[in-house]
Formats: sequence, C-alpha cells, structure tokens
Amino acid sequence: MNMPYFSLEGRVAIITGGGTGIGRSITLEFAKAGADVVVASRRLSVLEKVSEEVTTLGKRSLAVQTDITSKVDGGLLA
Repeated sequence: MNMPYFSLEGRVAIITGGGTGIGRSITLEFAKAGADVVVASRRLSVLEKVSEEVTTLGKRSLAVQTDITSKVDGGLLA
C-alpha cells in the first residue's frame, strides 16, 4: 500500500484474525503505516510469527491468543 497520506503514526491497532490471510496483510500494512499492533487470533504460534514481522518493520507488537466467539476468552460474538 503506497498511500502517503495514510498515517497511523502514534496509534495502536487491534486486529482480530490477524494471523493469516487478509488479517495478516492488514496487520503488516497498518505497521507500515506507523501503527503499533496488537494482533489476536486462536493460534499463538501463527501470531508470534506475524508479531515478529511487525517488529522487523520497527513497530511494537503484541500477540494475544483469543477466540472472539468464546465467552471464556471474553469474546464479543459469544
């Protein structure tokens, strides 16, 4: 994404489903736009890889294993 006016510098993005596919792409593009990123999904091993990619872009990242459909995990869709 080459959008010079799309700046997320100084912001924090929380992205659910950010471990693979479109969510992973969104996570990385938000980091490229300047955001620190909290990336959440069910599989921690996948999240940790994406989180490492974010840090190589010079941004902070936190991987959070969660299932947004689970009441135990505090899911919004439960």
